[in-house]
Amino acid sequence: MNRVHSDATGMQGAGQDRADDEIDLGKLFGVIRRNWHILAFGGLVGLLLAIAQVATTTRLYTAHVELNTFRSADVDTFQDFAGVSGSRSASYDFDTEIQVLRSEKIAERVVGNLGLHEDTAFNAARSAGVISRISGTVTGQLRGIVRDARAMLSARDAPALPTDMEPAPDAEARAIERAAQRLRGSMSVNAVGRSAVLRVSFTSSSPALSARVANGIADAYIEDQLAATDEASQRAIEWLGVRRDELRDQLEQVTAIADAFREEHDLVGVDVDQLASAELERLSQNLVAARAEVVDLEARNRRLTEIVESGDTSAVVRETAGQGITSGLRSRYLDVLRSYNSLATSLGDDHAQTERRLRELQEIESLMFEEIRRSAQLVSDDLQSARERVESLEQAQARVGERVGADQAILMQLRDLENNVETVRNLYSSFRQRHQEATQRQEIPVSNTRVLNRAQTPGMPSSPNAQRMLALGGLMGFLIAGGWVAFREWRDDRIRSEEHVRNDLALEYLGGLTLLKGLATRVQGADDPAHEAAPTRFPPMLTFAADKPLSSYAETLRTGKISLTLRHGQDSRAPRLGFVSCFPGEGKTTTAANFASLLAQQGARVVLIDADMRNPGLSRATGRTFEAGLVDVLLGEKDWRDVCQPVDGVGVHLIPNASTRVAHTSELLGSKAMTMLLDRLDQDYDYVILDLPPLGPVVDARAILDTLDGVFFVLKWGGTNRDLARRILRMDPRIRDKSYGAFLNFFDPKKASAYDNTQSYNYYRTYYNRYYNDS
Repeated sequence: MNRVHSDATGMQGAGQDRADDEIDLGKLFGVIRRNWHILAFGGLVGLLLAIAQVATTTRLYTAHVELNTFRSADVDTFQDFAGVSGSRSASYDFDTEIQVLRSEKIAERVVGNLGLHEDTAFNAARSAGVISRISGTVTGQLRGIVRDARAMLSARDAPALPTDMEPAPDAEARAIERAAQRLRGSMSVNAVGRSAVLRVSFTSSSPALSARVANGIADAYIEDQLAATDEASQRAIEWLGVRRDELRDQLEQVTAIADAFREEHDLVGVDVDQLASAELERLSQNLVAARAEVVDLEARNRRLTEIVESGDTSAVVRETAGQGITSGLRSRYLDVLRSYNSLATSLGDDHAQTERRLRELQEIESLMFEEIRRSAQLVSDDLQSARERVESLEQAQARVGERVGADQAILMQLRDLENNVETVRNLYSSFRQRHQEATQRQEIPVSNTRVLNRAQTPGMPSSPNAQRMLALGGLMGFLIAGGWVAFREWRDDRIRSEEHVRNDLALEYLGGLTLLKGLATRVQGADDPAHEAAPTRFPPMLTFAADKPLSSYAETLRTGKISLTLRHGQDSRAPRLGFVSCFPGEGKTTTAANFASLLAQQGARVVLIDADMRNPGLSRATGRTFEAGLVDVLLGEKDWRDVCQPVDGVGVHLIPNASTRVAHTSELLGSKAMTMLLDRLDQDYDYVILDLPPLGPVVDARAILDTLDGVFFVLKWGGTNRDLARRILRMDPRIRDKSYGAFLNFFDPKKASAYDNTQSYNYYRTYYNRYYNDS
């Protein structure tokens, strides 16, 4: 019967597919539109907190000094003219210098030079602002709790120590240490771009103090460098002096040994070179040269053999770098290797051009190895010849030595002693010269660091940044409000739009019944004995549609009548229709009474039955207590005509409920007596309308479903839970099948417009207001 069920199910599936693939900007804008006041309030609160933070935070001023930490040209020029050599390092570790500037040693030097531990402006506490104070207080309390807990645990586990084990630290030392920590926390050091310039910044509440401390840091750093240089120079001078003295003593010793040897062998004043024969000298020189050549050839032969055995291509390339024969192969190999690497990177290893380059590379490599093997063979042959030459020279020297005589050994020993004396003398001269240079360099203190730009007194505060704090405060407030809005939207499972009715519940949406304000919901004084003969009346709340036929409320009910006419327009008997809701308090009684009043105003004969036996709200709205009602008719104790009450001024007949409570209400509504009553009412009325109990708490409405032609669903806008409503509809599919559609009661058009999209009727409701007259 419900023609929108399949369509709505399909629309729901399509909508789910779209939701999986894309973001619904319309829904997003709708969320913003209906929660703009929360977002605006959050942003405003954030701005106010930021303003309070800015207003209560101490103004801080930052001064900057720039240092050139690289060895400058003027230092080199000065040392060159002074005749002192210095180290000129091409690289410089700026990270190390930054850590030196931030070190505790520099901080304590600055504190001592400027007397900051006694400066009240430097040690004055800063106002951290409202927010920072609150967060600091909370954090401090938490840290105190953790610290106390740790202290309790450590005191329980550790033995007690005597209080006089260590003397109390000096008060001035503690003050300097605290001031140094405060200075390190207020300074920063950063490199300026990629240059060798370091920018040192210091922040305090006093502009003059910031500039003074920043310049003091630069001066302390230069002083520390000079002190470190002087200390290193002093250590070098002491070491060079000790080494110089040792070499002087050693020179005296070797000289004495050589002189004693001459005296012992009567060689004082004799030139040793004139005593040796020219032939022996020549042979000795040739033998030395031949042995050196053998050593060189052995090393070269061993190197070439290792290269051939290991097949190390990189070694081949290095070995052939200085050879004229293979230099062309080497250059070609390097060119082909670069081409191969480029092709492998751009085209891949499996490309034909890359493989061709690889084969060419392998061929060149084979040729280079062949040349190395040939060179190794030549070197091996040369080595054999050199060894034979050494052997020949040794034999010749032996023969000449026998001829020269035994004095040659003495002369050789004397020559070795004199060579040793000359070596020690040269070392002594070298260390004496280096000692003199180090002493001269220490006397000329020059630092590699110089101040490029000294710190000036800042004119504007660097903190707090009002614009940034206001922007961040507003943004944070907006984001927190957005998080709250997102949580609310995620938790919001109430029915609020036409889309919820159609897609979530698969019911036809008939319209929104506007909230009726300021109208009486019950007739007053009807139970007064003086008014016993007064006719039954409905309060204004139940006759609003009939009293205001041009209102949007009445027009929405006419939409329900059109749905009813389309369904039963050709039926010969009166349609039996019920009004149901999921839960109490959703306005089904008010809707049923207004619907009946509107039909009666149009000339129809309408009977309205208060079928909610457990909570007869329709009967109570009349303000009267009925002695007999629907229960008495169904039990056969009364005829329906005896209990039927005409409603004054409306044209509706009401079958009320008495105050008697019964336990088996569902059996009565589903009984044959109820069916017979409805059959009799069909003969006298055009419409039979039943105000049924809610579906959620009781089963009474389900018991009479088979007897009814259909039902109107009444949902409370912003009140009915979608999940529970879906569960109720799933529990009994007959409800959806017999449904004419659903009214959204307690409807607020202004609020509801933020939940609807461009495909919803309510989105364009303002364009149709000229057709309504709710006044």
